[in-house]
Amino acid sequence: MAGRWRRLLEEESEHQWLTLGLFALFVLFGAFAIDATEHFVGDRITNVTAQHQGGLVLDIEYHENNGSYTSLVFAPGAGYHLFTEHVDDGTVSEVYSPERIDLADEVNFLKTMPDGEILFSVQPNQLIGLQGNTMVTYDYGLEDESFTTLDVAEFENDKATHRLMLTQEGSTNSFRGVVGMSPTAPMSMSSGVQWHHVEAHSEGVWVGLGTHISTSGADGSSPATPEPRPVLGWIVWDGSDATPVLRNVEMFSSGMFHSFAAAGSDLIVGGTVESLVISPNEKVQTLNAPSTMVVSDLDGTVWFVGALGSTTISTYNDGVFEVHQLSRSIPVDASDAGAQQEFIHVHGTDANGQPIQWSIDTTADGSIESGRGFLNLLFLIGGGVLLAMMAMYAVEQLRNTT
Repeated sequence: MAGRWRRLLEEESEHQWLTLGLFALFVLFGAFAIDATEHFVGDRITNVTAQHQGGLVLDIEYHENNGSYTSLVFAPGAGYHLFTEHVDDGTVSEVYSPERIDLADEVNFLKTMPDGEILFSVQPNQLIGLQGNTMVTYDYGLEDESFTTLDVAEFENDKATHRLMLTQEGSTNSFRGVVGMSPTAPMSMSSGVQWHHVEAHSEGVWVGLGTHISTSGADGSSPATPEPRPVLGWIVWDGSDATPVLRNVEMFSSGMFHSFAAAGSDLIVGGTVESLVISPNEKVQTLNAPSTMVVSDLDGTVWFVGALGSTTISTYNDGVFEVHQLSRSIPVDASDAGAQQEFIHVHGTDANGQPIQWSIDTTADGSIESGRGFLNLLFLIGGGVLLAMMAMYAVEQLRNTT
């Protein structure tokens, strides 16, 4: 047997070593190509053809069921517009425009509730809801009080829907519940926090995001310019006419918390320095995921959109946190973002201050369409074919020498 192999190698050495050399080159090229495509490949700058083309999208809410959207848009020379574009028939439902009702520049926020209703506010003691082509006004008139609604959250159970509003009264802000069409008294204590956002956590428990500015130098910052610190607040309110109560406050070192997103049963808080994962049992975990925006896709994965020029984008799903290397840096200074079918659309301005839309295909990374996945498959198939051919040739030559 040894003699047969020796004669085979002597007779076919030139061809065998040539084949082995080509296979080695194939391995080296494949490894280089796969390594070169390890970047996330599912992002691109979008050529906008939607109604907001040419304008700066300040707020946008995508409708979960059909891909339509409601947006607040500003364009120089055209002013502020609030409208809904219906994707199914291509029509546009105007809410506010300079030509008709010029109130779009008064919109404080735009937010989708659990039942799909989009809420916003333009006047004191009032909320407005959009659902389909229907617009509803919720008037919370009080004889002696006037407040501006800055944000709102809802919690739904089998019996009722509880609504908690973040309101501003003069130079301070607080939280008010809504019972029927009557708001409760404002939360009496805010612990020196300026609140920015609110979201429902569980029945009777709500989460507020805010900023705390300590007395000069009390936190170790310069007495002349004390630094604001991000705050997570736990508010309890059970839907009754009782006043919401600030149960406790968690203060963090630096940065600012700016947005919420849902990842299954977890609630994600986006921050400029660090982000948070809040579990159903109220456990808070910090993530090294600085961002300007967090947004959930339709599969429950949360995307952490970094600042203009960032070279990575992070995701969180089912307890797994991943950082993806981008093939090019983030081209947008984000103003808002949302999920539309399999895409995440990030709106804002580019490095020159021009409106831009950056889109992420959430199905691309790790799929056969991605560069890394496709080359991995090609490498395995090609390598397998070459090895099979070499083995068949060796067996054939071995038989011929016998």
